[in-house]
Amino acid sequence: MRRRTTWDADTRLFLSRFLRAVDQTDLAGHSTALLLYLSGQPGGRADYSNAASELKLNKGQMDRAVTVLDEMNLVIRVGSPADARRKQLQVTEAGEDVIGKIHEYAKLTK
Repeated sequence: MRRRTTWDADTRLFLSRFLRAVDQTDLAGHSTALLLYLSGQPGGRADYSNAASELKLNKGQMDRAVTVLDEMNLVIRVGSPADARRKQLQVTEAGEDVIGKIHEYAKLTK
């Protein structure tokens, strides 16, 4: 049986505001999830395949999410320093700005 997570009132309020802030962006669900995932990784960078696996996205979902973020200049595709065959995704400065605005909106909205 799945265990239900309980959060305190402040956490629920922030989460509600955060989700409203995400709705204010032009990003679809998978794109938002990917951007937030990447921003939480060391250096804002992660392997393409690891990100897809962690977010449980299939290849089509991942490709669409990356394409949207790339076209908006929120992420870039870069080669892996450890393995030239692997591709990584890197959050851009514009991507970090979007994430910062989402957090600020979530803190200020009532």
